[in-house]
Amino acid sequence: MRIGQLSVYFGLFDDAMPPGFRTTRQEYAAAVGAMLADYGEVVDPGLVDSMDRAVEAAEVFAREEVDVVVFAPTMAAPPAWPEQALSGVDVPVVVLGAQESGVVPDNYDTEMATARSLPVGLVMFTNVLVRNGRPFTSAVGELGSPELAAALAQAMRAAAAVTAIRRRPLALVGQPMDGYSDVLATDDELALLGVRVEDITAPELSEAFAAVTSAQVQREAEEVGRTADAAAVPDDVLERSCRLSVALEGLCDARQLGGGAVNCHGPTLRWNPEVGITACLGVSRLSERGIPFSCTGDVPTAIALILGKAVAGSALYCELYQLDLPGNWILVANGGEGDFSGRAPGSTVRLLPEDHYRGENGPGVAVAFELPLGPATLVSLTPALGATGGWILVVAEGEVVGSRHHRMEGPNAMFRFSSAPVAKAYQRWCQAGATHHAVLLPGARHGDLGAAADLLGIQLASV
Repeated sequence: MRIGQLSVYFGLFDDAMPPGFRTTRQEYAAAVGAMLADYGEVVDPGLVDSMDRAVEAAEVFAREEVDVVVFAPTMAAPPAWPEQALSGVDVPVVVLGAQESGVVPDNYDTEMATARSLPVGLVMFTNVLVRNGRPFTSAVGELGSPELAAALAQAMRAAAAVTAIRRRPLALVGQPMDGYSDVLATDDELALLGVRVEDITAPELSEAFAAVTSAQVQREAEEVGRTADAAAVPDDVLERSCRLSVALEGLCDARQLGGGAVNCHGPTLRWNPEVGITACLGVSRLSERGIPFSCTGDVPTAIALILGKAVAGSALYCELYQLDLPGNWILVANGGEGDFSGRAPGSTVRLLPEDHYRGENGPGVAVAFELPLGPATLVSLTPALGATGGWILVVAEGEVVGSRHHRMEGPNAMFRFSSAPVAKAYQRWCQAGATHHAVLLPGARHGDLGAAADLLGIQLASV
């Protein structure tokens, strides 16, 4: 990630401050830059201390194609300068208030107030961001403290997640399921998030499928075999799914795609005489590579998968099947796809013929594995009329208390909400506007996703 550092300085007080004051602010900016370097390559145009320097900074950020800009003032300064510096880039903005001291001493005087005027400079600029409708997230604390480090890490994870959904287009392989109005999103709605979608048609997929060589199929089968137990899958079934996996990977690489959505249940995949199977193995392999895919043409959930993968390291496309009221949990599962990197440590990925969703050429290959116990987060994303930014990100923290329903023939988990008993929590989940598809993430991710919602300028619904 390329990080633009935007640090401002105001020379109005130079005559009133001790010699070398500007040098101390430069040293402070350097310390901030060293902290930011933990998250990527820092692009620093130098202290912005005038409108001319702000124009130069804008040119540098645009030329270097930064992925995020971190506003880290060294002191109070006119907010029109950083406003100008951001004018040439449409990227996430993180506001960093890294105080050099967390204590206000009893001998605090006017000179010290000028030297430590960072909070004033911070709120001067955040006001302008709000006035202009430019989303941002923030991290505030004492420079060098673990608390500030944690807040900054959260903000940078969120920035990386937002960058992930915008940097590359998403693919739609087949149109959404007919009648599934809860998974739809218009181009105008997607544009609110900065997301672009490209169609991959049935003829394009068929051509890519036919172009895969026997050697590529064999290599894919060997790689899959090193990760998963394929004993239950006939060789011809595995080979056909491996061919589709290679075809999808090739299309993603050729088009530089960041993820997307397939619809197996239509003429592009299951009812395509050239392909004729589901894509579960292929999308599972792509998800492990960091190119997540949802099913049924559900682009909003594909976006949620990409966000989740970026902040948590793995993300499972799923549905919430049934409440277990005595046990106080809900069954989370899917039809046979999953990010291998999200499986329980030491567990085996099982490959199974997907007889439940046979196509014109028989079954595809489903994947099944156990999920790790412990803290977890459910996520859903939907466009919504009247919502802030036109979208709602629904987030529910809880824990996975079991993963034992092997006859589901797919990844599954017993999820317990932390906020309320399962019936009440699921009622809130529905009330918040969640779709019938969700994303399951390892760990407690409400803070990360809340920061991502801030950067996207959309509504966060906490369940």
